[in-house]
Amino acid sequence: MRNMAVGFVEAEGFTPVFDAVDAMVKATEVEVTKVVRLGGGIVAVAVRGDLATVEEAVDIGEETARAKSRSVRSIVFASPCDAVSALAADPQLVGN
Repeated sequence: MRNMAVGFVEAEGFTPVFDAVDAMVKATEVEVTKVVRLGGGIVAVAVRGDLATVEEAVDIGEETARAKSRSVRSIVFASPCDAVSALAADPQLVGN
């Protein structure tokens, strides 16, 4: 899966992120790999797929999350290094 692009959308709270996940999955063929609580009220979703699909999904997710959260950030890695790919598959920054 090294050739897959990876994207992340993070926002304050679960509701904006769950809305983002719902919109991304309904609009694209992206694979949601993780939804994680990062701490400080921030929740992130990781997705992967081909670059165009991940870019579209992250744009949709960010726009959807912004409707419910003032603090939304996102990033897409077209060709992620092994560490970023592993983070998307099994995030190491997760707080319980």
